[in-house]
Amino acid sequence: MVLSLWAESMPDAAVEAALPSLSASGLGIGLSLPSERLGDRAFAKLTRKAAQAGVSVRVWPLLPRERGYWIGEANVEETRELLLALLDWRAKRGGPVFEWVSFDLEPDYAYSESLRRAARRRPDKVLGMLSEHVRPTRFAKARASLARSVQTLRRAGVSAHAVTYPLVLDQREGDTTLEDALSIPVSGIDWDEVSFMVYQTPFAQLIGTWLGPALVSSYAKTAVARFGARAGIDVGIVGDHGVGIDPGSRYPNASALRVDLAASLAAGIPLERTRVYGLAGVLDSGGVAAWLSEAPRAAAPNESRMVEGFRNAVRGIATGLCAMARQA
Repeated sequence: MVLSLWAESMPDAAVEAALPSLSASGLGIGLSLPSERLGDRAFAKLTRKAAQAGVSVRVWPLLPRERGYWIGEANVEETRELLLALLDWRAKRGGPVFEWVSFDLEPDYAYSESLRRAARRRPDKVLGMLSEHVRPTRFAKARASLARSVQTLRRAGVSAHAVTYPLVLDQREGDTTLEDALSIPVSGIDWDEVSFMVYQTPFAQLIGTWLGPALVSSYAKTAVARFGARAGIDVGIVGDHGVGIDPGSRYPNASALRVDLAASLAAGIPLERTRVYGLAGVLDSGGVAAWLSEAPRAAAPNESRMVEGFRNAVRGIATGLCAMARQA
């Protein structure tokens, strides 16, 4: 198998201890790099040990929570400075070993938490909150900055991977108003891969029921239609780990994860562009072999009216935002 697992804020020793089982199963990792660890010899050493074990690493930069934590419209210049320093570190003797950088494009931490609470408690407030964040000029500048950062990476021989909310697939192709409202520039940038976090857990918390592989299939098909061979997907959540995620529905077993992976495969996304969140949860819930020893086979699920109804609601929000932006 050639898919990867996200490793967020895990102790280096725990990641290192997992390398043999990851290697045996042909798995890679997306390894978080908090900005304060830039230049950390232990982090660089961990990436080299992963490479020696045959475990591919994508570096996943993260900022302090007060600076947004994830990458978005408000911190693109800070992100650019971080990436330049990361490339400089990579070029030095003893630096980290990686060929990909993952841009985790999400609303900044405070905004994300506000949206999450409103969606569950006051959904009538969500459209207004989103519309207040539509700032086309600022958004365009942020997108241009990210595009420059991607080109800088590529000139250094590093590929750029965007990972973001699947909801942006519910805006009309060519429109970026929903991205603007969420402060996450995605479209119009020459990413090497664009993947979407179709995590069952937050959808189940929002809607009140587990949506299953139909959710993955629906968004995966749209991702492939829009981004072609660059489309990727992220599924989860395994275990009780995740910033901004309340305790709640998790994958109950490996079979539930496997049918989601099978649905994504059937939609046209290969395992090479598939990731599972996350490594910590897998290790705490039986280990790599228990969850990912059996390679999935492509299998398309039945369509779901509930999934389509949810996506239509998001499309309605996107349309409403466009109308409000035109009137502003």
